[in-house]
Amino acid sequence: MKVCLGGTFSHLHRGHEALLAMAFDVGDEVFIGLASDAMADGKCHDVPSFALRKKELAAMCDRLSGGKTYEITEIEDEAGPAASGDFDAILVSEETLDGARRINELREVGGLKPLKILAIGLVSASDGRPISSTRVCSGEVGPDGTLRRSSPSRTRTYRA
Repeated sequence: MKVCLGGTFSHLHRGHEALLAMAFDVGDEVFIGLASDAMADGKCHDVPSFALRKKELAAMCDRLSGGKTYEITEIEDEAGPAASGDFDAILVSEETLDGARRINELREVGGLKPLKILAIGLVSASDGRPISSTRVCSGEVGPDGTLRRSSPSRTRTYRA
């Protein structure tokens, strides 16, 4: 099965690792669309250069692929080649399901069969909240999800 997925892949963490591990588990061939610098600009965290993100992503893929074929290609928009390419499935996190549905709408408009949507749950840090590149970049959590500094409290105490 040909599986595609995409993202910014900045500040790689356990959530990225789980996503890629699943891609290599279900796919015979894995296509990864990596956001260009222009596309990544404007994210809420400091995003490393495309070249560095690609190098780190390839190292993670080499470790997880089990020798399966993969390709990392720069993308300039959220749909990338998934909207028109020869793929069987798209792998997303549960928070990006809507993007996969939009890609399938584009495929149907183009006369292509929709992709099977495979979704993976978010990986939690030790505080029970999802690991994210923003949290890793800020130093709040490590790439493995361990807390590095206090998380902002959700409870406020007020005194009369």
